[in-house]
Amino acid sequence: MPRSTGYAAMVMSIMASLVARTSLAAPSPRGIVSIDRPVVELQDLFNDAGSHAKDVLGSAPAPGQRIEVGGTQLAAIAHQYGLKWKDDGSDNAVVIERSGIPVKPSFIIRALRPLLLGADAPNHFVVQLGTTNLPMVPPGTRPHVVVNNIRYDQVNGQFDAVVLLNARGMKPESFELSGIAAQAERVIVARRTLEPGEIVTINDVKMSWVARAALPQGTLTQAADALGMQVDRRIAAGTPLSKRVVAQVMMVNRGATVNLAVEMPGLEVTAEGVALAAGPKGAVIPVLNPSSHEVVQAVIDGENHAHVIPGSRPMPQSGTISYYNRMVGQSG
Repeated sequence: MPRSTGYAAMVMSIMASLVARTSLAAPSPRGIVSIDRPVVELQDLFNDAGSHAKDVLGSAPAPGQRIEVGGTQLAAIAHQYGLKWKDDGSDNAVVIERSGIPVKPSFIIRALRPLLLGADAPNHFVVQLGTTNLPMVPPGTRPHVVVNNIRYDQVNGQFDAVVLLNARGMKPESFELSGIAAQAERVIVARRTLEPGEIVTINDVKMSWVARAALPQGTLTQAADALGMQVDRRIAAGTPLSKRVVAQVMMVNRGATVNLAVEMPGLEVTAEGVALAAGPKGAVIPVLNPSSHEVVQAVIDGENHAHVIPGSRPMPQSGTISYYNRMVGQSG
């Protein structure tokens, strides 16, 4: 092959490569784009936006919102910035989404509390917001909340207010909010979900303010009232503990064989009996002596263990022989 022909072929190959690269790098709409900043840049609309990629076009949507840029507007922007792209009539819209997270209710409640107290709310109250659909703020920001025009009804605890929300990277947003400031009591609640049969420990409960109207009958108000108790039914985290859902641990069950301790001056005698009632530690229960068929009163001091109350006189119990025979499988 002549040298000139080879040189021409090489030039053609290089040019073809450049054309291919240029074709691959041609600007094109990006479709759906997610951003995390307060402004929209040219690169948000077009792939391969060139030297103007970071030019700001305008404000981004509010956190958690989206905007759509249609083909006609895209073509105008491309022409303005010298991008070689034209709307071909197909669906070339670009959707820009702004990431956001709902403002935490605690930020709003913290701002509400002093104003509610100033409006003669109870000294101890819990705030129940009227909605869970709260405005969005940019992720990772600490919102600033200002409450204005609060109106509080002392009779039913209802309130209305205007809330101004602001955070770095967003425009201030104002919205109306309603709710209830309910009178509260400090009670024992579950720190985690408790299952039936569990024994309550100090790590399972905590003190918390709960709306008085939401408290069940027999709600526990002291940690000492809950510790060592046995869970009767499933208790969700944050639920107040009451006498309806926890009970003392039964150290002796009805019909169980009980080791009895009988104290005498300078002597302690042990025997076995049958519990005629169930009870927790410290409870007084009747215990049947299977030999004499007499019943004594004993104080439970451990699992299946009790000591006879000093001065307790054995008493014949009608029906105890038949009951005991049923327990041990004998004929009555």
